[in-house]
Amino acid sequence: MTLTETATPEITEKPLLAVRGLTRRFGEVLANDAVDFDVRAGEVHALVGENGAGKSTLLKLVYGLHRPDAGEVHVAGEPVRMTGPAQARRLGIGMVFQDLRLVPALTVAENVALALPGRPRLERLTRRIAEAAAEHGLAVDPRARVAHLSIGERQRVEILKVLMTGSRVVILDEPTSVLAPQEVGALFEVIGRLAANGYGVVIVTHKLNEVRAIADRVTVLRGGRVVLGGVDPADYGDAELIEAMVGRAVPPLAGERPEPPEGDHPPALRLAGVGAYGDSGVLRLRDVDLEVRPGEIVGVAGVAGSGQRELCEVACGLRPVASGTVTVAGGDPLRAGVAEVPEDPIADAVVAGLDVTEHIALGLPQIPRRRLNVDWRRVAAVRDALNERVGLRMAPPHRRVAELSGGNIQRVMLTRALGREDTALVVAAYPSRGLDVATTRRTQELLLERRNAGAGVLVVSEDLDELMAVSDRIAVMYDGRVAGIVRADAADRQQLGRLMLGGAA
Repeated sequence: MTLTETATPEITEKPLLAVRGLTRRFGEVLANDAVDFDVRAGEVHALVGENGAGKSTLLKLVYGLHRPDAGEVHVAGEPVRMTGPAQARRLGIGMVFQDLRLVPALTVAENVALALPGRPRLERLTRRIAEAAAEHGLAVDPRARVAHLSIGERQRVEILKVLMTGSRVVILDEPTSVLAPQEVGALFEVIGRLAANGYGVVIVTHKLNEVRAIADRVTVLRGGRVVLGGVDPADYGDAELIEAMVGRAVPPLAGERPEPPEGDHPPALRLAGVGAYGDSGVLRLRDVDLEVRPGEIVGVAGVAGSGQRELCEVACGLRPVASGTVTVAGGDPLRAGVAEVPEDPIADAVVAGLDVTEHIALGLPQIPRRRLNVDWRRVAAVRDALNERVGLRMAPPHRRVAELSGGNIQRVMLTRALGREDTALVVAAYPSRGLDVATTRRTQELLLERRNAGAGVLVVSEDLDELMAVSDRIAVMYDGRVAGIVRADAADRQQLGRLMLGGAA
């Protein structure tokens, strides 16, 4: 078998991958504390826990990106000393990162070739990719340019890269956090097929419904330690798993909410006949009419790429409109001020080299100054007050935001946006993406708090259950248009799904 071919791993008694007593410190932080974990051939093993529980560190130790301070890694029963990702791949361990690592300007085949040793012939590799894609149920065109692929298609390319390098263990780091609901089922079919063919699959997720849908076993980490190790998720209720993850019970959202304030108030957001072009020059919003009233949450549902990003950007005044008008509290969005949680914080809001405190300063309407210099003492006081009021427990102030995990970056963005009380409009794109159960609940509570304080809130989410839980009304996007608007308390998933696919309510 060549490196461009795939093969079904042999199912053996020994775990394909096992770690025993794995420990890793970062200064005073004990990220992993004597962790035991394994994955067997033919199974899906879910790894869950809060942001900062040690999941990412464990994966990086297994993949050779970090070195352990203590403990052992075993591959097929043999102890190994991981020296880096290249050795991990040689040993049959492949990892698909949450931030997909493809070169957009290259084709699928060219991206796969970059992961293989030597210089494989592109024509032959293209045939092998097509064969492997068919074998594993991964619908991918080897000749397609990655820049033209959807997020779900790019993820399939990453999985193909892992399989084409001969991996027997496939690690998926929060693979559904970037997918629309329709794409999650397709991914789970791929994962199920891999397990049935004898591969060992590790999936990191925060969503218990995903654990129950796909996992044979689950390991729960909390504070760097294993709380539940390799158990059958069917033996535990959701409340038990959540308490294992966060160390306490997580109460449900409050059911009763005050009515929006009455009176002749201008809408927090009004879009009238709005059209807008996307980055590629294609018209992505078409004749959009939408209002968000003060004291109201309007959720936005839709298949990925239906215009949600452009909708959020025109609401914030960050994208020019080709037609129609946009007003926030009766005025211009940039002058009125909008609290924004961006769709892609890493690309749109994170500044390389700046720490948590500096990112908080960038989100203030006016940065406190002492003559010509920034008054960092006042910025720090604002940061601490926001962190206390919001309660999402941001990373330490000196940490560079670009070096944080996706969930911890999101905490900074949420604290910066939802801690402000001076804006008439909050625009939150996928606010709970990458967050654990407890942080997701707190984020939902914060959105409701801003609503109840009289702000208008526009929330985009791929989680229909979340939209139905927090929204007053739900607008469904399809092909750049508002396909329908329904009351959240009367909506159901089937109705929303029909609208998302262009059908009637």
